[in-house]
Amino acid sequence: MKPKLLFFLYLALLWKGGNAQKTWSTEEKASLVKQYIRTKTEVNSETASLTPAQWNFKEGPAQWNIAQVIEHLNMWSLLTQHDARYVVMLGENPELSNMVASDSVNTSFIYETNPHVSPDHTIPMGLVKDEANLKIFNSKYDEIIMAIEKSKLNFRMFVRPGVNDRHRDLAQIYIVHYGHVDRHLRQIRRIKANPNFPQ
Repeated sequence: MKPKLLFFLYLALLWKGGNAQKTWSTEEKASLVKQYIRTKTEVNSETASLTPAQWNFKEGPAQWNIAQVIEHLNMWSLLTQHDARYVVMLGENPELSNMVASDSVNTSFIYETNPHVSPDHTIPMGLVKDEANLKIFNSKYDEIIMAIEKSKLNFRMFVRPGVNDRHRDLAQIYIVHYGHVDRHLRQIRRIKANPNFPQ
């Protein structure tokens, strides 16, 4: 084969490989749903039978009570739903999909133990009372679970462009969301373990 023809064949294979679609298996989808169901179950297990005093106990003046933690999670459910709709509206983007870092790279920050500072628009106001927060949490979480279960889309092909090439695909948007709930489950358990927590 002539060198020039080999060169163009190489370029064609390179282009095809660079634009190959990432797969999104039924097993990955089922695993994502499973994590949502797990975190929903754990939030309910930790909060379903709290008394008003327990819902509103604070470890310190500047700390959140459990009702505020759940209110904060409800804000993040809304943000996740917004992000999911946004990336679907953008459409499939094979080129950007191939620039997305691995799940572990894209989600490592949510699993770290260092304290995070919440953006202003996610700081709870404390206006929603006690178990009403839990009802909202369950309602929004069920909407997200249903959306994942019903979707026929390849979550790896829908990407939210990020700053400094920190792009995140739809699967990772959802993974960060339930990982964020895991972070605050630890916070709820810490609040309940406080020696001054009402009994």
